[in-house]
Amino acid sequence: MTKIIVSVISDLVTDQRVHKVSQTLHELGYDVVLVGTKKTKSQDIGKRDYKTKRIAVVFQKGFLFYAEWNTRLFFYLLFKKAPLLLANDLDTLPPNYIAGKLKGSVIIYDTHEFFTETAELYNRSLVKNTWVRIENFFFPRIKYIYTVNHTIADLYKEKYHKDLLVVRNVPLLTKQAATNNNSPVVSFAIPSGKKILLLQGNGINQNRGAEELLAAAKLLSDAFIIVIAGGGLIMDTLKKIVTENDLQQKVFFTGVLPFQQLQQLTQIAYCGFSLDKPININQQASLPNKLFDYLASDVPVIVSNIKEVAAIVQQYKVGIVIDEVTPEKIAAAVNTLANDKIAYATYKANALAAITDLNWDKEKKQIENLFATITTENKDRIG
Repeated sequence: MTKIIVSVISDLVTDQRVHKVSQTLHELGYDVVLVGTKKTKSQDIGKRDYKTKRIAVVFQKGFLFYAEWNTRLFFYLLFKKAPLLLANDLDTLPPNYIAGKLKGSVIIYDTHEFFTETAELYNRSLVKNTWVRIENFFFPRIKYIYTVNHTIADLYKEKYHKDLLVVRNVPLLTKQAATNNNSPVVSFAIPSGKKILLLQGNGINQNRGAEELLAAAKLLSDAFIIVIAGGGLIMDTLKKIVTENDLQQKVFFTGVLPFQQLQQLTQIAYCGFSLDKPININQQASLPNKLFDYLASDVPVIVSNIKEVAAIVQQYKVGIVIDEVTPEKIAAAVNTLANDKIAYATYKANALAAITDLNWDKEKKQIENLFATITTENKDRIG
């Protein structure tokens, strides 16, 4: 059985993409070890069909966190025999590449975004330039690379003249059944009988529309409540906004959820939001996981006019695209859904239909074909 080590900087609890890829590789007969971080507040990851390893880190964020993670990951990879190494995103690529070259392993790279143009690097020229230099060195030296959508693939092709495979982060077809004793409403004291307006994500940072969504709460009737499910750099700011504006009965925070529980919550939502602003190249090219999560739960969506997101919403007719992320535009879109019950029912039915096309059962064939090619081209190294 061929061993592959899959590494990602997350703590594995909520990372659906690496789980789906790892599960697919396991089903293909690979001996999979998924490696991530273990932070102070990391939750239990539960049982997986493949092996997992979380590397404990002392530093929780910033430069020292990245330096510690990369150093610990490098030595882990160096002393583990594995002919295949799969790195997820640029913050795991250097240790994978260096350890792989020293051991003669085949290196595969999954870039989840146009990393050097992420919002977290916006207006941080020194940090951004460091990541640009890292990418410029390693990216051209990797043969097997795939990414999450065609827009990002085109950007990388323009920059590095390399054709990238596209493997979208579409959902599994199976749903997690909620139980009465562990339902999201019970767990987080969310009022029953209300229409849940859901914003999910583990990168709820600036320019993702969360502040405008909270401001829209004042413009909406008491029939609606807003639920923020996830984490990010501005969570403290959002909670302060709620307190200062006396919105405690209209806005609820769940924190970061394991993806099974997040799916349970999504299934009872009235609509879901993806409100990223196109302030940089990466966000202009983004296709957030949350969009597919909403559709997989038959939940209509309200989204900002981001190219890849808007294209799917308009193609499958599953919700409303707003041309500007403002409280007024958000509230108007919510009221449009509420006032047109026929349109809402159509969006809901179309979401279900869309997932018969946009699902991992179909998308994983790209992974299957890629690894068949890797095996054929590297027989001597893989054994």
